[in-house]
Amino acid sequence: MEMTFEDLKAAGFNVEEGLGYTGDNEKYLAALQRFYRRSYKVASSIKDFVYDEACDELVIVVHALKSNARMIGADRLGNLAEHMETLGKAGDNGEMLSLSGGLLEELKKVVETIRPYGMMEEVHPASEISAAEAEKTGAELIDAVEDFDDERAMQLIDRLMRYPFRFTLITVLKNAKEDIGEYEYTEALLKIRRVVSQIED
Repeated sequence: MEMTFEDLKAAGFNVEEGLGYTGDNEKYLAALQRFYRRSYKVASSIKDFVYDEACDELVIVVHALKSNARMIGADRLGNLAEHMETLGKAGDNGEMLSLSGGLLEELKKVVETIRPYGMMEEVHPASEISAAEAEKTGAELIDAVEDFDDERAMQLIDRLMRYPFRFTLITVLKNAKEDIGEYEYTEALLKIRRVVSQIED
């Protein structure tokens, strides 16, 4: 039976947006499961950075949360994270920190809503590659760019884009591909190293 995600729609999720980002029902389900699995670590990081008033680190975490929330159609959470990110980048740290409780509450609601999907047997879409394969591909890609092997580098970037990165990191990889096409190898390497560092189990 094909999933319709009607329960998520009823809970206010923008399922159409999530499907647009991920591509199809199977990939959307996989994204929900990844979000669920990683949510405890994200919440723990937010609490730690708020307690330590480590505002630069908090901005990085909420930036990633913004992208990941929108990938599953959790727009309210994504908008809250974006607002905190904007405040942090503007140096309004006090206001950003004051919103952290509300962000954590919204994150908790999202996690509770997607729990049934997170508890299902893990889905691995056929077109996706694993973290181990992505790390191996990333290392080969870096070698190819350092060797100025354009053709191989282009093939490896295409393979690496099959790892379920968040949308913003896919964009960075596409920009790195353009850099290689224009022989901007140093710029490409900087972007690729940044993306490869974000591969998670």
